[in-house]
Amino acid sequence: MLFLAFSLTFPLSGMAQHEIEWLVAPYGWLPDIGLEQTGGDPGDGNGGGISGSSLLDKTDAAGMIRIEAAKNRWGVTLDYIFLDLSDSTVIETPGPVVPAIDVRADLDLTVVELGAIYRPSGTEHGVHYLFGYRGIDARKTLLITPDGAPTQRFDSDPGLADVFVGARYLHRFNRSWDVAVRGDYSFGESEGVVNLLASVGLRLTDTFTLRGGYRHVVLEYEEQQEGVRVNTEIDLSGSFIGFAFRF
Repeated sequence: MLFLAFSLTFPLSGMAQHEIEWLVAPYGWLPDIGLEQTGGDPGDGNGGGISGSSLLDKTDAAGMIRIEAAKNRWGVTLDYIFLDLSDSTVIETPGPVVPAIDVRADLDLTVVELGAIYRPSGTEHGVHYLFGYRGIDARKTLLITPDGAPTQRFDSDPGLADVFVGARYLHRFNRSWDVAVRGDYSFGESEGVVNLLASVGLRLTDTFTLRGGYRHVVLEYEEQQEGVRVNTEIDLSGSFIGFAFRF
């Protein structure tokens, strides 16, 4: 919808296509990923999962891509993150009845951002303000096996819709080197999402830039599992490297 609105605002008829600045930037991300859940205890008779426990803590690969189109002070942006991973852990309990619980957690996470960019400078440099829609799909499966008891399975697939607001800043030292930072926060159906990143770019040609940096994302949401309210927190922090194509 935002791309359609952009094209209606800046019609192509009578306008040279090169007046629109395009950016396509695929990245590879290697974050440390943590999944924590606070809610019902499988031993309390209500189901719902593990109470106050770290269910997943590992490093894995994720993919990201950002596509932008801008002209003068306004633009639109599409950002997509995807990862699929699993991990297992053993949770020691203080009680004598169930001394240990084996947990396997599978997480399939996608985050899609569709937003608008306001560029006071009318260029890629300086401060840009961002706002728009963030859609989150965090499909999670927990296989919980208390010591000496059958395995219990808990599936959740919350589809969350948020509104995000934020800003970014790009400073170019010279024709080749630049540094960029971004911070934003989203709210709505989630309990809040914090997104922070910083990167350095090396422009090799007018079109091609090599870019590397660090990204930190914290996602919190609440859901019902087996009639029990469960809070989930997903943390992703790590380095990324990719390419930016401007044309």
